[in-house]
Amino acid sequence: MRPGPRPGPRLDPTLRAILALSGGGMGGGTGGGSDDRGSQAFDPARARAAFRALAVDARAPSAVAPVGTTQDRLLPATPDGLPVRIYRPETALPVATVVFLHGGGFVIGDLDTHDNHCRWLCSETGAVVVSVAYRRAPEHPFPAAVDDCLAAVRWAAAELDALGGRTGGLAIAGDSAGGCLAAVVTQLCRDSGGPELRAQLLVYPVADLRADGQYPSRAEYATGYLLTADAMRWFRACYLPDGTDPATPTASPIRGRLDGLPPAVVVTMEHDPLRDEGEAYAAALSAAGVRTRAHRFDGLIHGSFELPVLTEGCADAMREAFGSFRALLVDGIGDTR
Repeated sequence: MRPGPRPGPRLDPTLRAILALSGGGMGGGTGGGSDDRGSQAFDPARARAAFRALAVDARAPSAVAPVGTTQDRLLPATPDGLPVRIYRPETALPVATVVFLHGGGFVIGDLDTHDNHCRWLCSETGAVVVSVAYRRAPEHPFPAAVDDCLAAVRWAAAELDALGGRTGGLAIAGDSAGGCLAAVVTQLCRDSGGPELRAQLLVYPVADLRADGQYPSRAEYATGYLLTADAMRWFRACYLPDGTDPATPTASPIRGRLDGLPPAVVVTMEHDPLRDEGEAYAAALSAAGVRTRAHRFDGLIHGSFELPVLTEGCADAMREAFGSFRALLVDGIGDTR
């Protein structure tokens, strides 16, 4: 791994310490090397283990948000079954139902790495959250994840009575690669006649998989801030089969038609290589007439909502972002909290 720049003084001090311990990258095959899918520097099993060690094994019990109940299920939404984890709040029904799509570069995230993210989302919004374990690359490259996520949304729409209630409506959320998938599925729902989504929450989303996208933050934060440019190249190579046009809207939602989409909350972090494309997507949504609330949180990095220690800045950011999303969810049905 190439040495990265020293994180600046605006960075949250606890995050600076986490970056120092991790060497500025996730480790285990995501901190440096080539973009070759077969390189030893980038190995899916090692990368998944390293991400789990950071997001799950090192997690402080005090950071875990309480919810009413959780339930793991295998949905009949795909031929082999689709694992999900359902989080139910302590509030009375009806509430919104949110399908959540985890991040991890389409390669390394899972239900456990994003468990606390979903707990916070459930607790802060009062919604039922359905977290989806879609098929991951490189074993299952594009468009397998898109197909799984769309199937999960359609399943949730059919099962609303058993989830948050039909009057609570259905929404979608995701972070990083999951934010990309959430944006893509939102466009597909509009184009395929439903299901209707009440709102979308995109947390530090991947919006453009074109390698030549002109986003200054990709260069400014290419190393030293957990998610690196090398890791992004490897994720892209794992996810997109050879010959795939990265500009296709089902891979890069910023290239799609954006009018007629549900209201959006888009979250970006100051020290994140994906910051500028996330903010470009928020601006494009707004220009297309979509009601959009954009949050940029200074001092924070990509993946801040999955880190094992939630700093005061991270917790405040989650409350503010999820509060904005909650306002969209309760619009028209009332607040049951």
